[in-house]
Amino acid sequence: MYTAYTNETSKEDLLYEPSERTSDIQLPPIINTLLLVTWTVISLFGLAIIYFTKSPLLGALIIAIPTFIGMVIKPTFALCMMMLVLPTGAGVGYATTFSLDRGVGIALAVSFLLNLMISQPSLHVRNKALWVLVIYTIWIFFSSLAAPYIGLELQRAFTQFQSLTLVFIVYWILQTNGEKTFHWALRAYIVGTLGTIIIAYKSGAAMIAMEEESGRYSATAGEAIGANLMAVLLSMAFFATLYLLIRDKHIFWRIIYLIALVSLPIMVIRTGSRGGLISLVFTISSPLLFIRQVLRRPALAALLLVIILIASASTSLLIKKKGLETTVATRLTDISYAEQSLGYRINLIKKAIEAAGKYPTGTGSVGWFERTGENHIPHNDFFYALGIYGIPAAMLFTVFAVIMMLTVKRMPLGIEKLYARAVLTFLLVMGLDMVQLYQKDLWIFLAIIMGIEHISRLKSNVTKYIDEQIDEEAADINY
Repeated sequence: MYTAYTNETSKEDLLYEPSERTSDIQLPPIINTLLLVTWTVISLFGLAIIYFTKSPLLGALIIAIPTFIGMVIKPTFALCMMMLVLPTGAGVGYATTFSLDRGVGIALAVSFLLNLMISQPSLHVRNKALWVLVIYTIWIFFSSLAAPYIGLELQRAFTQFQSLTLVFIVYWILQTNGEKTFHWALRAYIVGTLGTIIIAYKSGAAMIAMEEESGRYSATAGEAIGANLMAVLLSMAFFATLYLLIRDKHIFWRIIYLIALVSLPIMVIRTGSRGGLISLVFTISSPLLFIRQVLRRPALAALLLVIILIASASTSLLIKKKGLETTVATRLTDISYAEQSLGYRINLIKKAIEAAGKYPTGTGSVGWFERTGENHIPHNDFFYALGIYGIPAAMLFTVFAVIMMLTVKRMPLGIEKLYARAVLTFLLVMGLDMVQLYQKDLWIFLAIIMGIEHISRLKSNVTKYIDEQIDEEAADINY
């Protein structure tokens, strides 16, 4: 009897691991459904007010109030709302003083704080990368005090504090919830990305961006943002699409994923971001560098390869049929232009090294221009940290990146690990050509990698349990 009990306990341990109490306020399923239906109806009414009466402020207010209440009750819902508007970028709403994603980010933080006061969940931070990020944020604050223009520098330091807060919230929500929440967050991000592209084209914002950015697509639902950042946002949606296309069995969502699978690579090309394209191609081909893992899961590797080939072929055919803006095509194919751009980036890296020698604690984000005489900041995450915030910041960033790589490495082999590795690989490679350290998008997706580590372990444990059950049944039959 004791042996049977211990065997059963070990099997249960395979399926479950100790986890923190969720911060979602638990309600009966029927109440959850009614709340979701009510929110949907009110939101549609608000959109109708905006569209038909041309009263955006009133319509936004009608949508915002029940949305905020829902965010307080269900932080998982709040995460989905943030992921939905994340692709819109800055400059949406009232010029540059307010943006949709910024507003939802603030609402997420406030609603989560109110929720903590109500539900009082516990959380044990298991990933050491978070504590390195805390030290990095503290260092930026002290580095800002030693730089010129302290007021402006502290504003940038506060921006980093906001990113840190978002990382903890995203990590907390994912760590205290299961695979379903993770899937819905990615679905929201894919829908938000596709919606942003459609709205940008319908409103003419994309065409304006193409004129102002020399033909490069860099528009969101409002004003234009950097084309390189747009390439990052689109690529993150592409990886999420690949992951969910394999995991999600719902026909409706698979249709959405197929649309995204074709349209997103095209939009990455239209950004004209050489770094984005190189990072995307390198990331997609990187599984070839991990022969051992591929051999362990040949069916999964073959499925991913087929999906990627279909997406690549569709993209090539559509690009060939419709063509690209002349300036974008030139940017992607002109070797002399690429050499000139590379030389300028190398010069900025040299300036960062020189600045670190002269100012070991950093020049400051504003002081960089005055102290170096350059008009641009280093186009590289590591050398940005080195030049702007000094040697300690560069060391902390390196430690953070290493811990993140170890986080992905220790995940059990599966589609979750492949997704996490793709996201991390892309962000690190893109960081060689573009500064992302002050972009909240970088930190949010890194938090997602940290948050899904326990999901990958649970999936692996369930697989082990099923395999054990099959082996036991086969043994019984043979017996």
